Amino acid sequence: MKKKVIMVMPVMKGGGAERVASLLLNEFYKSGYGCEFVITSMKKEDIINCDLNPQITVTVLKDTLKKNNTFQKIKNKPLRLFSSAVCKVFEGLKKAVPAELAYLSFISEYSGEIKALRKIFKNNPDAAVISFLQPSIPMTLLSSRGLVNRVVVSERGNPERLMKKRYGYKFVEKYYKRADAIVFQTQDAKKIYPPVIASKGTVIFNPIKDDLPLPYTGERDKYITTFCRISRPKNLPMLVKAFHIFAKEHEDFRLKIIGDAQNEDDRKVLDDVKKCIRNLDIEDKIDFIPFSSNVHQMILKDAVYASSSDHEGMSNAMLEAMAIGMPVVCTDCPVGGAKAVIKNGENGFLIQVGNSEEMCEAFKKIVTNKTLSDKLSENAAIIREELSLENTAKKWMELL
Repeated sequence: MKKKVIMVMPVMKGGGAERVASLLLNEFYKSGYGCEFVITSMKKEDIINCDLNPQITVTVLKDTLKKNNTFQKIKNKPLRLFSSAVCKVFEGLKKAVPAELAYLSFISEYSGEIKALRKIFKNNPDAAVISFLQPSIPMTLLSSRGLVNRVVVSERGNPERLMKKRYGYKFVEKYYKRADAIVFQTQDAKKIYPPVIASKGTVIFNPIKDDLPLPYTGERDKYITTFCRISRPKNLPMLVKAFHIFAKEHEDFRLKIIGDAQNEDDRKVLDDVKKCIRNLDIEDKIDFIPFSSNVHQMILKDAVYASSSDHEGMSNAMLEAMAIGMPVVCTDCPVGGAKAVIKNGENGFLIQVGNSEEMCEAFKKIVTNKTLSDKLSENAAIIREELSLENTAKKWMELL
């Protein structure tokens, strides 16, 4: 019988986690696995599929739910209101929500999705299941209890923030035991989980796309560049301030910000970034560019890739910038993704979170010293082979 992998995620809208999931599933498919991508929390018309092989089946859970799911939600409403109210009391007191109470809150909200997922798993008893992100991970774990499917889960964001939430430490400690294996992005992330859960874990870094342009080795264009989703954790105002200080001595450089604001909160962040730029009076030195599938060609010759994140898992943009030979400057932010791959001064620079002055100094070191810039570029590109999609997918397949 053909082996099968079912990937379960809440959304497919072109984000970093979705990209990693799609790349892995593509590689499994290439290796002979049957593959299915199940989306738990968005409608079919909202899907943005950038990387998934079109031969792979995409199942939108909301389309499979019975029409009486609305009735089920009404039926569960008293339980949801009660459990939510009590959970808020614990949250207000800054105390961990008891696991059983968090469980009641979760199933009262997602009982329909849990039943639909369970049906998929029961119909595919030989399939291994991988689940990324909230709320798909607890949906997967609760719906697969008592079934024979092998289950591997991986929270791709910052688990430190997760542990403080309703479905945090106590909930994870009790209900994540159903997982047969847990994949962490970094050793720092693994340490944050309860010991009983961390003991099931292994660290696998993100894969690097295999269709990136070759590393560039010539004279570099006078751009400091970042590409990312425009969102609060990226702390773009800090990058703008660093560039403002840098540009006082290097007036011929420009800052390139490539990315999109995907929701209302992101648009507020973009407004804040533009306000910061106006206040610093450097509007004529900043280029905002929408994200493009051609992004790597757009930045290949730029002088520096910069990441100013306050927290991040394992940044795909950082890895891809290194793989195409860009000198990189990244904040040493939780949960340790940057420090896991950057050797300071050897293949990039690590700087303190929120420190614009230190970021500016790193820019200066790179653009004023071609020997250093070339060294960083050459050493960074080594990661291209180490974290190739083929090598990373093999590690996942060993778990399956």
